[in-house]
Amino acid sequence: MPAAHDHHSPALEIVCHAPPDRINEDAWLALGAGPLGEQIVAAAIDGATTRLTPPALQAHLDRQSEPLTPAAFAARFVRDSLARQVGTGRPPALRTLLLEANADLGRALIALFGALTLEALKLPLDAHERLAHDPRLVRLGLPAAVLTLIEYDPRAHALRYAHAGDTLLLVAYADGRFSVPIAGGASSDSALLRTAALLRDDFPDLPFRELTGHAEVRRHVLHSALYHNYVDEHGLPQRRQGVGVLNGLPELRYFVRTGTVDLEGALFACVLTDGLLWPASAEEVFGENGERIAALRKERLSFMAGQIAESGLRGYLARLRAAEAADPDHERYPRLKTHDDATGVLLRFA
Repeated sequence: MPAAHDHHSPALEIVCHAPPDRINEDAWLALGAGPLGEQIVAAAIDGATTRLTPPALQAHLDRQSEPLTPAAFAARFVRDSLARQVGTGRPPALRTLLLEANADLGRALIALFGALTLEALKLPLDAHERLAHDPRLVRLGLPAAVLTLIEYDPRAHALRYAHAGDTLLLVAYADGRFSVPIAGGASSDSALLRTAALLRDDFPDLPFRELTGHAEVRRHVLHSALYHNYVDEHGLPQRRQGVGVLNGLPELRYFVRTGTVDLEGALFACVLTDGLLWPASAEEVFGENGERIAALRKERLSFMAGQIAESGLRGYLARLRAAEAADPDHERYPRLKTHDDATGVLLRFA
């Protein structure tokens, strides 16, 4: 019987691509861990779209050596916190790693603002007055990131994960199967796209791309941050209604998901941000038949897994960008951005 340590280390491939006119708001991590560096800790990190930027945060960003948005700041801060923890040689469990990165971010934000409250953010008066009725809306001013974090142990050929948000873990197998043990948490994008679709009756001549920029959609985007580590009006976490994000708030601990993945017969495991996900068709986004929607999603993810297995992340990304460019009005693939930041870390086992 082969020894448990006979498994070879997987080959790594990493992509992290942003459109040329944008600051990349993604980040990634891939480091050796364990006493001999034999384990691999990897992450795909996605900075959450900025809602409101408090003056103290903007002043901090303006002092940096390179241009940063709040989303880019959050993604890179989380990456650096994870790297410091992994760099100790004996990092804690993945859930603890993730929560400590969130706590690090919280401490940094408290140093900037004084507290994680609406009053401490010192937003412009008109913005503060619009939000002051609900203290939970402090989330609109906190820089945030989501991530999927994995750890691979070659001696046991085992993969563990910790996850918060709408990033993704995709595993493909030699027999053609694929698994998405982490399919992303609750996301506001579907609701935003449906809001845009409802505007079509009023603006039948506008392409879908322009409908997603309508004031009504922008209003929904602004307030969707309420669901980051969501708590109800009594302060009780509601996991089914919210999405876990690293934004410094301690409620994240209720939204972190962890688990292990069976790697028997696996070709690869890949953590990725949602910008690297093959986009859903209009039928999948707006369909009413649940079985049909599930079938379309399975077909889409199977195609994606096959493309990555055949062409690697770089080849797959080239095909993705070509498909996005061929749909500039967002009609075939309804989405909020023509091209989003796209990041993935691929561990190829065979």
